[in-house]
Amino acid sequence: MAEPRDASPAPGEFFLPDFCSAPVVLVVILIAELTAFVFTIARHLPGDGMPLWLDLARVSLLLQWIGLTSAAVLCVARKPLARMPLRRAAVASYMLLLLTTGVLSEIAYELAAYTGIGEEFLPASHGGFVLRNLIVCAIVSILVLRYFYVQHQWKRNVQREARARIEALQARIRPHFLFNSMNTIAALIHSKPDLAERTIEDLADLFRASLTQNNPTVTLAEEMAIAHQYQRIEELRLGDRLRINWQTDALPEDAHLPQLVLQPLLENAIYHGIETQPRGGTVEVHGTRDGNMLSIEISNPLPPENALRRRGNQMALDNVRQRLVLAWPNRAGLEVDTAEGRYRVRLHLPYETRTP
Repeated sequence: MAEPRDASPAPGEFFLPDFCSAPVVLVVILIAELTAFVFTIARHLPGDGMPLWLDLARVSLLLQWIGLTSAAVLCVARKPLARMPLRRAAVASYMLLLLTTGVLSEIAYELAAYTGIGEEFLPASHGGFVLRNLIVCAIVSILVLRYFYVQHQWKRNVQREARARIEALQARIRPHFLFNSMNTIAALIHSKPDLAERTIEDLADLFRASLTQNNPTVTLAEEMAIAHQYQRIEELRLGDRLRINWQTDALPEDAHLPQLVLQPLLENAIYHGIETQPRGGTVEVHGTRDGNMLSIEISNPLPPENALRRRGNQMALDNVRQRLVLAWPNRAGLEVDTAEGRYRVRLHLPYETRTP
């Protein structure tokens, strides 16, 4: 664990898992039972008078008691441990496991000797019984703690790599958005200078909000605000030819998602679906929620058959798709299809009120 001795883990960065959670408790039970099985097989001798299954039951009972109690101790102590420097927290966790094992071994021996229940299974040496359990605990605990640390480091590295890729993809979206917005402003300068000036101010406010974000994710309400600002900029250029029908009341505004997801898709819908129509058209934005999953569909009319074929802009679609997959592997994605004369893009993502 090559961390600085005085480096305290940040919240959520502690290497020990939450021992109060059911999955981690199940792992503890499996480790204890595997240890009991190996220990029983290693020490059991044919003809020693004790059936193998009875010896396994006795050892399993003791190790499950020690394992579950140790999990409870680490569950209670996790918050204080997380405030310690990493090495000190690791040593303290190790000592807590040894202390718990020693105390429970002593209680088990004294209880069996006092009540006479299971006394025939106790070794002759009191000290040898406790010492043996401590040695087994010392070996198993250091392996388990090392496993949790390596697993935590692996997950943190994966998250950092995904975050770096998300930020790199998002950095490609911002200039693209800026260039298209500046083209809109350039078209207004000579004909409507007042509107061009107002649009520049709106664009400055939009980028100020975007670039001051320390986190590459925003709430759905913030993302919708960016999309509406972009809509106002495009409405100045296209006028009555552009109509956007928002049906997103079913979406929770506190849901988190990668920044600048809706705007590039809205831009594609306007560029390919509205500008190619002589009389313009309507972009439909429809949002639904199904339990903990959110779906956002953006659709636009297909270009007329006699319209000049515009160069496809797959960068925005691929960019958004990659950022969704990086934020929620196997849980989010982007689908595209055409039906009934419309081009549809659907986003699927989980509803989370924290940063993904």
